[in-house]
Amino acid sequence: MKAILPALIILLLFITCNKDYHPRTIDDNQPGGEDTSGVPTDTVSDIPFDTASSIPLNDLGKNLYMGYVGGLYPNGLNEPSGQYAQDLLEASKAIIPRDENGNPSGDGYIVFISLGASTGGKNMTALIDKTKDNPAVNPKLKLMNGNQPAGRAPLFIIADSTSDYWTHVLSIIKLHNSTPKQVQVAYLETDDSVTARKFPERPDLVKLKIETCMRTMKAVFPNLKVLYVLGRPRTFNIGPAWNTEPSPYYFGWACKWAIEDQINGKDSLSYTGEKPLAPMITWGFYQWADSLPRKTDGFYWRRTLSSDGLHANDEGQDSLSSRFQRFLFSDPYASLWYARH
Repeated sequence: MKAILPALIILLLFITCNKDYHPRTIDDNQPGGEDTSGVPTDTVSDIPFDTASSIPLNDLGKNLYMGYVGGLYPNGLNEPSGQYAQDLLEASKAIIPRDENGNPSGDGYIVFISLGASTGGKNMTALIDKTKDNPAVNPKLKLMNGNQPAGRAPLFIIADSTSDYWTHVLSIIKLHNSTPKQVQVAYLETDDSVTARKFPERPDLVKLKIETCMRTMKAVFPNLKVLYVLGRPRTFNIGPAWNTEPSPYYFGWACKWAIEDQINGKDSLSYTGEKPLAPMITWGFYQWADSLPRKTDGFYWRRTLSSDGLHANDEGQDSLSSRFQRFLFSDPYASLWYARH
């Protein structure tokens, strides 16, 4: 036993010193991005989900969750920084009214569309109501709800530009007397259809699906500059697997890691040059919280704010959309195109 103890101490020290390691070995060229053969088994945890140890990303900051640094952005930060922040500023400044052909025009519009499933659709509908006739909002802004309910818009369907989902989205845009070339801002919130439950396997797989969706969005909307992700609110005893915790919590990690991939210069997520492959991806108002108010902003999410464990009730939806709008008004980047100047 005495001979074993030194070896155990060395092993523990090794693990502690390598806790910010993040696997990047999943092959996103595989169909659906679901090749898990490259995920090191020693980084996949079987620890059951526990809300007590699952701290919201913005509260987690530089601290660790299962060996991975928190924060909404790299290095435990909750705000954009460095070249990424400068690029986001330039992209936000470039969001200006455009005509139906996508050319800058004082008579044109900025289209901001939501994409995904029912929870994001409810959020966008509430945001549209708060935006309508609001004198503080940019009068050249058109908000559109492109979401669909009942599992008709998971990530793998959004990733396919030939799917019926995109027929629906394009019809919504046409109904608003607009064109895809006027779409410059999007908001993505949906389920992911991934059945894997382990960490970090699950968020890595979801991240790849988000990144595929980004490229599809850019192909459909050539003038799309910025994609906002809000993660997902906490759910309560609701199936299937992708709507049951820890999946919504891990969805936030997937968003964080997709942003990290773009910041780190992943070629397939290039947003600069003559032919950018993707929009910039950034955080809107991060939605995952537990019953206790978050330290960073006081936001909380309880079962009483949900109608069925998955969807927000009227009180919950007002809370989510109000905080999203508050973000759009106060954020130094989003306010450039959302607010009246």
